[in-house]
Amino acid sequence: MKKTPGPLLYIGQPHLEPIQPVMQKVAKAESEGEILEAVEPVMEEIEESRTKSSAEKKEESGGDGRLKPFREMSTAEKVIYLAQRRIPVPCRFEWSGPTVRGTIQSFDETNVWVLDEESRTPVQVPISEIVYIRLAGT
Repeated sequence: MKKTPGPLLYIGQPHLEPIQPVMQKVAKAESEGEILEAVEPVMEEIEESRTKSSAEKKEESGGDGRLKPFREMSTAEKVIYLAQRRIPVPCRFEWSGPTVRGTIQSFDETNVWVLDEESRTPVQVPISEIVYIRLAGT
């Protein structure tokens, strides 16, 4: 059954050839076993990477598969969490010295270097003296 063209919308309608769609070609594999042999190593690698990444996430988050809320973290955990973020998060660090507002530049076992927002200089803050770390919006 051939479709007839619809009504012409204006008098001077140009004569166009009807468009014939190009059908897809069918590709057939030689055998199903060959495909499975080629795919199995790739699937095993994907499964191994999934199990490794999920085990690492559980170790970081405390074992139950979710990350602890920021307010429940210890000071050391907060410092590590903020330092390892891809995008630096501005925070206010309250300690025995003057309060510092900025982002963590680096840290080690005893000190944190915070890039001060106002002066743009790194301030060394001992981790043991940090009283509270507040996120910028809170």
